[in-house]
Amino acid sequence: MNDVDAVPPGSDEHSTSAVASTPATSPVGIPTIGVAPALEAPTAPRPTSPRSTTILVDSPPHRLRRTEDLLDLAATILSVGAVLILAIYAHQTTTGVTQDVQNALAVVLRQILILPLQAVEGLVTFAIPLAVLLDHLLRGSWRGAGEAALAGAAGNLVALAFLATLGTWGPDSLVSGLTVTASGTAQLGISTVFATLAGLLTGAGDRRGSPVVRTGWAALWTITGLAVLRSALTLPGAVLSVLLGRVVGLVMRYAVGVNDRRAQGVTLVRALRRAGVDATHLVRTDYSPTSTHLPARAWKVTTDAPLGYTEQVRENPLPSPDAPPDPAAARQAEGTAGPASTITAVDDAELGTALDAFLLEASGSALSPGRTSAHRTYATWDTSGQRRDVTVLDADRQVVGLLSTIWDRIRVKGLSPSRDLSVRPAAEHAALMTLEARRALVRTPGLLGIAEADESVLLVTEHVAGARSIRDLGEDVPDRVLLQLWEQLRHAHAAGLAHLAIDATSVVVDAKSRVWLLDWGSGETISSELSRRVDLAQALALTALTTGVDRAIAAASRSLSTQQLASIAPMLQRVVLPRDTREAMGRRGESRQVLQELRDALVALTPTAQAEPARLSRFSARTVIMAVIGMVALWTLLARMNFEQVSQAVAAANVWWILGALVFSLATYVGAGLTLVAFSPQRLSLWRSTEVHLASSVVALVAPAGVGGAAINLRFLHRKGVPTAIGVATVALVQVVQFVVTVVLLVILAALTGQSTGLTLPSGWVLVAAGLLVVVVACALLVPQVRTWLWAKIEPTYRQVRPRLVWVMSNPVRLSLGIGGAVLLSLSYILAFAASLWAFGYTLSFSVLAITYLASNTVGSVVPSPGGIGPVELALTAGLVAAGIPSGVALSTAIVYRLVTFWVPIPVGWLSLQRLQRAGEL
Repeated sequence: MNDVDAVPPGSDEHSTSAVASTPATSPVGIPTIGVAPALEAPTAPRPTSPRSTTILVDSPPHRLRRTEDLLDLAATILSVGAVLILAIYAHQTTTGVTQDVQNALAVVLRQILILPLQAVEGLVTFAIPLAVLLDHLLRGSWRGAGEAALAGAAGNLVALAFLATLGTWGPDSLVSGLTVTASGTAQLGISTVFATLAGLLTGAGDRRGSPVVRTGWAALWTITGLAVLRSALTLPGAVLSVLLGRVVGLVMRYAVGVNDRRAQGVTLVRALRRAGVDATHLVRTDYSPTSTHLPARAWKVTTDAPLGYTEQVRENPLPSPDAPPDPAAARQAEGTAGPASTITAVDDAELGTALDAFLLEASGSALSPGRTSAHRTYATWDTSGQRRDVTVLDADRQVVGLLSTIWDRIRVKGLSPSRDLSVRPAAEHAALMTLEARRALVRTPGLLGIAEADESVLLVTEHVAGARSIRDLGEDVPDRVLLQLWEQLRHAHAAGLAHLAIDATSVVVDAKSRVWLLDWGSGETISSELSRRVDLAQALALTALTTGVDRAIAAASRSLSTQQLASIAPMLQRVVLPRDTREAMGRRGESRQVLQELRDALVALTPTAQAEPARLSRFSARTVIMAVIGMVALWTLLARMNFEQVSQAVAAANVWWILGALVFSLATYVGAGLTLVAFSPQRLSLWRSTEVHLASSVVALVAPAGVGGAAINLRFLHRKGVPTAIGVATVALVQVVQFVVTVVLLVILAALTGQSTGLTLPSGWVLVAAGLLVVVVACALLVPQVRTWLWAKIEPTYRQVRPRLVWVMSNPVRLSLGIGGAVLLSLSYILAFAASLWAFGYTLSFSVLAITYLASNTVGSVVPSPGGIGPVELALTAGLVAAGIPSGVALSTAIVYRLVTFWVPIPVGWLSLQRLQRAGEL
């Protein structure tokens, strides 16, 4: 047999002859022997096996609070809300559907069948609770029967309370939508009987666990449909009755937990034998030996179950009275024949102090107690003394992985980690990834067996002897270990594989200082370039946390090409890092600092690297909040909008003023280009700088207002040879000067016209609120911690801009050109907005128009929507309406302005972008 450090097929170490190892025995009697070599042909499983005994060290079975039930509860509550909304706002539709259902039987036919239908409903209503309760009692589950009965009673009480509340405080629209006329009397069509039955069935367990429950649900939905057919309930009322009972049942099920139906005890040992392992010891490793929450216990499992997959698939367990509950084994025992199995608890006196020693020896540093694990993990030793690792995938934990996958797909663009709701496809994917990784010469434990039992799937893999997490090595980790990590990733990426979870739990180092990559379950077999770049970013972040930024960058530079190094910088974001790495980095501010240091080091090493993070997050909390606020404001504005005014205003618009607005819009690009030319340390062409700003109009389609232009300017300066740090400072200086010029321009306009504004305030409360806001800000600035926090936000921009500002101040000509360009930019936008208003025959004083435009555009740009689409139009319309312009004209003006300043330049900007990219300018 080969030692534990066997490597994948094809490596040089497989060319050496296998060295037989002599079994050594630990102080507690567990042989410490390595795994069998991957090249050896698997031994054919024996069709039968003599009685074997396995020492099982595990936590005792306990009731589970499943995330699946919590998710089901949330979906049911949403369904209740949806039914109520349909009953209110789609009353005619639901009534029509109910009538269509009832018309499926002719009136005469329904009158003939009314008595049989009622008889069937009464019989089923009596039979369902009787069958459910008897099923639990006959199986000896007194607690399950009590929980089902209690859930049914609670469903009845909730339905009664809902009826009372709806009858007293319910809106008329909802009451009418749920009212049904039966026997000439109008009454709310909510059935307490159906709610009771739904609560009882839900509290009795899920459909997978009991055929009686599965049949009961089918019967309940059948009599619900019959009740609608005979006009006893409306369709929304019938569905709502069942949903109310199910909500109560799910709340109770999650509160008290459900029986553990995962593979454990006898079932676990049998599944392990079916996977081809004749185990003498099976020890749980994914929790602490000293844990008080899940104390470890030992059992002796004796079984005649066959070794390997055989034709005899059903087994007859013969549990002893002191065995832990094994529902699956009990179900198999009824009416079946097959190998016998027993499980007896091992007395603590018999084990002595060996229990903790079992756990400590089974757990290596890489699989140490306290390690976060998404699945149950076990260590097992077979009769030949070889150790294997067993990973148990459970259905309840798989749901959590699926929710995480759905969230990642919504939150992150371009990444689609592979997880499934069912454990079987998840296990098959993990097996495929492991086999593909070994085929690609990646050093990862080989898959030795796989088996399914109850709601679990077992994966048996080789054991890595002496494994430690790479992070546990600390700063003393040898350089050759770091180089091996990058070499393993190179092998995987060359075969098209991506790991997507490179962290301290998946990168381990064995006793011979060789790197192994574990846990391929979330990887991709046909990976995209983005996925492989994420792998590189995760590996670099992990090594930087272990050895420091300098050594991590040095190791990466010796293993990766210049193009690969340059591709990592945009990927260095918290959103793509595994949870373990994010937690190791600490708070958000600390992680940003580490990631920024890595980006700066990569840029210094590869000047062609793009330092700006790639846009991987689809949204943030701030984006969601601002989008909701914008949608509410847009809904409010549209509700008050006179669309007849809009159509009349558009029909009477002056085309020449619209063309004038387009000319002023094009002048804004000249002003922006002039400012960039003036503040750039390199000599730039005014025409080329103007064309670059025109090209940025395309980027504005996918970037928030103001962000796309800054990114294009930075890229342009970088192509012109300006260092990244100076380019960032130059772009920041341009934005600061444009802001200052805008404020000064407003003050000058107000002074020249002798008025500050012509806008009318809604009420004096606005002034009071503004005054209170000023007082709050002033008081906050008196607090040293607030001043420190504010300076921490301002300081980076200040330190970037200050050196460039000093340089510009020493060049009066450049300063004048820069300010002139900023003035031209602001005035051109104001004039384009004015011309859009003049096109509809309305006018405002220039100062009022300027204040309206600048204030409204600033407010609209706060919402980070692409190009400000939506919020800017809304803010401009609201500003004009506040200035006294009719709402229809105001909306038309905002649309024309955005047409000439945002939409029309896009085709020309796209052509400019293509030309600049071909010329190497962008």
